[in-house]
Amino acid sequence: MSSAEVEFYRPTLLDPDKHRREGFACGDPSLDEWLHRYAGQNRRGNTAAVWVIADSGYRVACYATLSMTSVERTASPPALAKGAPARVPALLVGRLATDGRLAGWGLGTQMVAHILATAAELNFKAACRAVVVTALNPAAFTWWRRFGFEPFDAADRANLDLYLLTKDITATLATRF
Repeated sequence: MSSAEVEFYRPTLLDPDKHRREGFACGDPSLDEWLHRYAGQNRRGNTAAVWVIADSGYRVACYATLSMTSVERTASPPALAKGAPARVPALLVGRLATDGRLAGWGLGTQMVAHILATAAELNFKAACRAVVVTALNPAAFTWWRRFGFEPFDAADRANLDLYLLTKDITATLATRF
């Protein structure tokens, strides 16, 4: 399958009755199973906004989950903690995965651009100081860094938590996408 043969639609919220999730396989069983078994429940229960990029047949090619969170100021890096309340409001990227057959097509990058635009809009309407994510593994950690995400603790190589301040999103979108 080549990218010229398939048309993908911009990110949209998961419609559990329309979007086909059963064939999705990113290579990580926990991410695959979550999409297959729990995405609809989380969407309906308002515990995670599940965004998908799907093809014209409504097959999910990429997905991400977003939810609100807060980070303890005392556990935050200085840039995130400075002038913040005790609980720093943030947007959590809980999961992001692309079907392995479509790896390298830029769908994950497109989803990150959507996530950052969502965070900027959210910050305008309700406080959202940063986007935070815990990378699945060191390779994913490096992947997130290319979008300007900074480690919570650069000295601790085992800590895979990252953040991007919302004040930096406009510049990030302009220079990295």
